[in-house]
Amino acid sequence: MALLMQFEGNIESALKRFRNLPAEVQTRAVKNVRGRLLIAESDVLAHSGVTWRRGAAGLAGRLTSYCKRDSAIGLDGAIGFRKTTGFPYELSQEFGAKAKPGGAMSIPLSPEAQRFDSPRNFPQELHVQKMDGKAYLANEKGRPYYILLKSIKPRLRFRQNVARNVPAIGDAVIRAMGE
Repeated sequence: MALLMQFEGNIESALKRFRNLPAEVQTRAVKNVRGRLLIAESDVLAHSGVTWRRGAAGLAGRLTSYCKRDSAIGLDGAIGFRKTTGFPYELSQEFGAKAKPGGAMSIPLSPEAQRFDSPRNFPQELHVQKMDGKAYLANEKGRPYYILLKSIKPRLRFRQNVARNVPAIGDAVIRAMGE
């Protein structure tokens, strides 16, 4: 499910004006927007309620943006998360999630667990173990590989953080015309 944000109400006329700009101004605009999108990425990382870990394997490693000139539409750009196989964690972090009645969601805790799309495919036999009032799927030695949760609260705030940067992204194009 792609959620699109509209930067300007009359985008057709804005793109037509952009296509009529000199090539060097278009190049500066693309460069300015790229830089502003990188700042927006940093803003998403800094202002969410998510604890960023696991390096390139986690959400932070999949956050990306791009901006380029496009002959058909003029300027093409986006900010979001690269696709991965399996469950799209960014949606559950943005909107929250609830397990089915009587069930639980298993969230991988270790790199070994992340390699498998489900605890059912994990090569070791796992048992439910309670520690500190939380339920885990652990091996016979007690090492937890998954945490079992009934729900996840929305906490990424990706849309709000990007929306806060929209005026600055638009200003990056206008600044290119004035340089």
